[in-house]
Amino acid sequence: MNIIQVCPYDLSIPGGVQSHVTQLSNELTRKNHNVMVFAPSLTKSSLERKFDCEVKYLTKAKRVGIWGTSVDISVLNSTEKERTLDIIKNFNPDVVHFHTIWNPLMQTQLLGLLPKGVKKVGTFHDTPPDFGIGKYVGGNLMRLAAKYYLPKVDEIISVSKTQANAMGVNFQNPPGNFRILPNGIDADAGDGLSPTPPEKNEFRLIFIGRFESRKGVFDLLEVYRRLKEGDLGQDVTLKMLGNGPLLPKAKTFVEENRLEGISFFEQTSDDEKNQMLLDSDLLVAPSLYGESFGIVLLEGMALGVKVAGYGNDGYLNIGRKYGVDNFPPPGDTDALFELLKKHIQSPEEMEALIEKGLKIAGEHDWKLLTEKIEKIYAN
Repeated sequence: MNIIQVCPYDLSIPGGVQSHVTQLSNELTRKNHNVMVFAPSLTKSSLERKFDCEVKYLTKAKRVGIWGTSVDISVLNSTEKERTLDIIKNFNPDVVHFHTIWNPLMQTQLLGLLPKGVKKVGTFHDTPPDFGIGKYVGGNLMRLAAKYYLPKVDEIISVSKTQANAMGVNFQNPPGNFRILPNGIDADAGDGLSPTPPEKNEFRLIFIGRFESRKGVFDLLEVYRRLKEGDLGQDVTLKMLGNGPLLPKAKTFVEENRLEGISFFEQTSDDEKNQMLLDSDLLVAPSLYGESFGIVLLEGMALGVKVAGYGNDGYLNIGRKYGVDNFPPPGDTDALFELLKKHIQSPEEMEALIEKGLKIAGEHDWKLLTEKIEKIYAN
């Protein structure tokens, strides 16, 4: 099949949707499909992702902050529309797979450029905040957008029940073309990499995510400060991978509190990220809200790294299988502190989590999930 994957986000910026599109596209290519990816232009060409297929960068995008997170807004001008239409005609797609289709505005424009007979598939990834004004305004906007966009695609995929709830899907009477299919990961991402042993009495934490309010960055830094003040019998360190608007404030917090053992990595390739994960004892994911699933948890599990974090509704899609004790309520820094202290002081009690995590990650291998998506395309 000729398949176009449409990503609304800058592929040089880390993110769950970007990882999803990259790995799905590569797996489809390995299965001998002819795949092309549409995306906005890169802002950091040095961090271009490794694709086994052709990528067309259609237009520039502007990143805008909203409700503690950010989205890329892109609009095709008339020249870009004409060029894109030519690409579509020459490629002659059987399927166009949109991701977070309501992300303005490029994908809505693409809908109008597609010739008749092209199958349109939409995967919905995002959720609004579950409190405050974002819950009410964002939730209502998402349900309104769903009513507009769902009839425009032939097949509807939601990455989790959490996300489907946010769209207002009626589980008692769901649309006939609707299904939940979770996010996937590359279970072979660690092939060829070897973990670096820790220094004596060193316990290595790692955080991966954008430096924005919903990711709970300052909750983690506060917990880390308390860990460093305690007599844990271990030298705790923390690697923080990512970028975002709160990064300068995070660095200031570290300086003002004279926190040692923290390293910031603003730009990392997938291989560098995987190596740093392998070299860690615990991945900490303290997201407060706005998570539909939690790819980052699976990425850690697939490399044999234990994970812990806040039990937001999205993360609990995985956390219930892994063990809810590792996911205290969002914002409960005391509970997160005690959980991390237990991991640090009694690591042998937590060793069983490694095997459990590997099993869960294996169930989300793109090799398995792609077969299901192929059936959706051919349906």
